[in-house]
Amino acid sequence: MREVNRLQEMEVFLAVMEEGSFSAAAVRRQMTPSAVSKMMTRLETRLGATLLRRTTRRVQVTDEGQAFARSARGVLAALDQAEREVGGGPVAGLVRIATSSAYANYILAPMLPRLLRAHPELDLELIVGDGITDMAGQPVDLAIRAGPLPDSTLQARSLGTTEVLTVRAPGAVAAQVGFAYPRRDPLWHGDTPRVRANDGATVTALAASGCGTARAGAFMLREALASGTLETVPGSAIGQEQFHVVYLGKATTLPARITAVVEFLTRNGRVDT
Repeated sequence: MREVNRLQEMEVFLAVMEEGSFSAAAVRRQMTPSAVSKMMTRLETRLGATLLRRTTRRVQVTDEGQAFARSARGVLAALDQAEREVGGGPVAGLVRIATSSAYANYILAPMLPRLLRAHPELDLELIVGDGITDMAGQPVDLAIRAGPLPDSTLQARSLGTTEVLTVRAPGAVAAQVGFAYPRRDPLWHGDTPRVRANDGATVTALAASGCGTARAGAFMLREALASGTLETVPGSAIGQEQFHVVYLGKATTLPARITAVVEFLTRNGRVDT
């Protein structure tokens, strides 16, 4: 049995409809007029409907042909969209980014308007939390990770290194503010905090409100240090923390929407600028 290329039939039918003749459609599709005519005859036979009325001067489209054309355009448009989403086409669609609240508030939020203006068809969803997201088991395209990266199948691009400082508000309570969960990087290990929170942005806000002394990345502290809301504790530089954007899959096969965001983050989303 002869294999039927139904997508090609749709494309040729639409060419005949738009050009108004088999010969013009043949030129457009780089086929012979005879091949176009035979393909349309096979299509009508299979559908059991007359799509085109042939006259000596022009091809006319029947009501059934008009209905088929609407459906064919929808099918071809859906195919184009599917190819754009997984291929190197226009930057369009949804990108889900798992990130800490600190990075989301201090780095991502101020620069995202530039990304959105550059790619009007791009949508973003931020999954905010300091916990490590299982990218293989969750609908996440990218993740921002702080600290050393464990061995894994994830691909990583550096977002720089931030100095970790110890800070407090003038006249702060003599207490320690810190994380409510254990951090993997030893530089965060120390005394048990009296006031605890599960994200870095809140830890910094608690310190700025006078709840005690806290450790935080320098990128979170610039404005508060400049305004005097926070001050560094003498000898407060306790180390440096690396940041990365990580993703699954090879860079050469990433959808255009993900590639665009990765490249934007590596250029503009560094924590050491």
